[in-house]
Amino acid sequence: MIPVKIQCSCGQRYAFDIEPLCGRMTTSVACPVCGADGTLAANEVIAFALASQLSHHDTGRQTVMIFAVIGCLLAGLAGIIKACNMIHGFDVLLCLVGAIGAFGMALCVYFWRR
Repeated sequence: MIPVKIQCSCGQRYAFDIEPLCGRMTTSVACPVCGADGTLAANEVIAFALASQLSHHDTGRQTVMIFAVIGCLLAGLAGIIKACNMIHGFDVLLCLVGAIGAFGMALCVYFWRR
């Protein structure tokens, strides 16, 4: 339920709670004194309330950052494991440089977010 408070152009204030459908009023609403249509004003209040609720839920970005750090750490670990199984020195060096880059990226992403 979203509380809706409206002030009509005649000066009358009225309030009600509504469960919006698709982010809008389910029925029309009118001023109890002068009968002016308040549906548009109610829809604006609902839109503002829903936008405020969405802005408070920032967990999506945080989840992406966590998965990015985990992915970089796994890539670095895979590079180290691959380097342990190699014979040639240059290939081992490239794998270790890639692993260091992945670990560095994980640290940058983690501390950049903080």
